[in-house]
Amino acid sequence: MSTTIPNQHQGRVTVRDFYGNTVSKFFQYGLVDWERFHSCLRTVIVTSNWAVFEYDENTPGQHGTCCPAGQRLVDPGTYMLLRTDGKPIIVDFTTHAARLRHPTISNTPVKTEHYRTRTCARDPCCLISGLPVAVDEDDFSRFKATHIFPRAHDVDWINKGYSSLITDPAHINEVGGPTKIDSIQNVILLRGDLHNAWVNYKFAVDPDAGYVTIPFVGGYKDIAGKILKLDHIADPNLRPLDELLRDHFRQGVLKNMKGAGEPTWDYEIALGGGRMDLSSNLWDGKEGQAHFEFEMVHRLHSLRVEQEAGS
Repeated sequence: MSTTIPNQHQGRVTVRDFYGNTVSKFFQYGLVDWERFHSCLRTVIVTSNWAVFEYDENTPGQHGTCCPAGQRLVDPGTYMLLRTDGKPIIVDFTTHAARLRHPTISNTPVKTEHYRTRTCARDPCCLISGLPVAVDEDDFSRFKATHIFPRAHDVDWINKGYSSLITDPAHINEVGGPTKIDSIQNVILLRGDLHNAWVNYKFAVDPDAGYVTIPFVGGYKDIAGKILKLDHIADPNLRPLDELLRDHFRQGVLKNMKGAGEPTWDYEIALGGGRMDLSSNLWDGKEGQAHFEFEMVHRLHSLRVEQEAGS
């Protein structure tokens, strides 16, 4: 099931300030209306008293009419962010950035990653695309059990109180230890390529709009407007949590709609095939160090859970 996407509403949307700086951008698939777009802008902009105007280079102020925060779809094109009276404004962004994560899985076998088995038992298909699993062949080679919230950020997970929201009845050793971050309430089954796109925040699911799939960048027309498949999950204690989907959607906004968007880190060079190429200069500098620390925490997570469980 998916929503109907009108072709005339597909294309890139760019918002600039009066001085030509990019304030926000995203690829419109006919899914984002002005109400949702204003909500996204409020996530990334801390400046107050702003409004979005149509861009018109032929007028003295280079802007046309103000765009209302309604349910009319945002047309592709260029817009200007100004003061509510149409005068230039200095735009300040939130200091929050998207939560770092990598589209990789450690190639070291571990005993504690029960979430994979449990997710494959729960989900008969990719929950986004609907691609079915060949159950008779028990073939999950095209699928990956994908965390909604990254397990390497378990401190942030605890601070946000997500552990207390998990009602998964499985034994504590099967949900990632006391944090419960490996509960299948934090995991969905995805097609392999969509797993990589999910952890890179290329698209997200909005649980407050009927679980519709909203890509932030071009190239994802095949899943744009798809509805997350949850009807097969009768037990609410095994259902992915809305709070986690909502958190992931916010990360996508921070990653892609804050200014010109965050740069893409080339994980294939440094982490391709499950290895860690320490000779790559991608690990240099502050950003490289952050990626290295994340990858180490991610790969050691299961070993830590084993130790905590006394395995």
